Amino acid sequence: MTVTTTELGSARVLSWDRQARRNAWTRAVIEDLADAIDAAAADPGVRCVVARGAGDHFSAGDDLFDTAAADRPEWERIVAAFQRLTRAALRAPVPIVAAVDGVCIGGALEFAASCDLRVCTDRARFATPEVRIGLTATNAGTLLLPEVIGETAARHLLLSGALFDATWAEATGFATAVVAAEDLDAYVAALARTFDETSRVAVAETKAMLNQRFGDLLEAALRREEDACVRLFDADDARAAVRAFVERRR
Repeated sequence: MTVTTTELGSARVLSWDRQARRNAWTRAVIEDLADAIDAAAADPGVRCVVARGAGDHFSAGDDLFDTAAADRPEWERIVAAFQRLTRAALRAPVPIVAAVDGVCIGGALEFAASCDLRVCTDRARFATPEVRIGLTATNAGTLLLPEVIGETAARHLLLSGALFDATWAEATGFATAVVAAEDLDAYVAALARTFDETSRVAVAETKAMLNQRFGDLLEAALRREEDACVRLFDADDARAAVRAFVERRR
């Protein structure tokens, strides 16, 4: 299991530790995170889920070393795993809090957008660099990011691949709160405790209704993203960019 589960009162904390690669996700990490969210959702004692990376970073997104080594069937499985993770986050009957420190990049940022709340540190950095490596967003980012941060900010983020700071996260509403890095643990713990004062079934119904307003748009967005990201995988732009990334890192 690549995802560690710990208890924080009635909250379940899910964390991953690949600090040598800024917590970049392999397919195994993505699948284990989805499994862990499903398990927390099925436990009536869990009132909140906290998702976080170990150390100084949330996640650099997809591990491009794995992408460089992947053939098309494996890439299809990676993209499908990202989409499954979003479905798990949205259908969970409890709030999911992304505790974001350091980099929050690509599929990890798009996953964070599918979480209910995002507590970010003042040193966090954000980007969706897929367009710079010839690929497209996943995790329903093309639907959820315009909802979370607004149409204009989402287009700037998704179409430029540029890096943004915590000031951007606060101004756009991506961050529920921005705190000093040393205050992140205490803030998240206090936030998690607030859900002890709510009805779990009422929260579940409310979250379901919030997500139901997307109707068929959610599954349509997931399918479009999966098709585009897989289709572009074998194109020259993506192959060259991923290869260049690996060569630079080596």
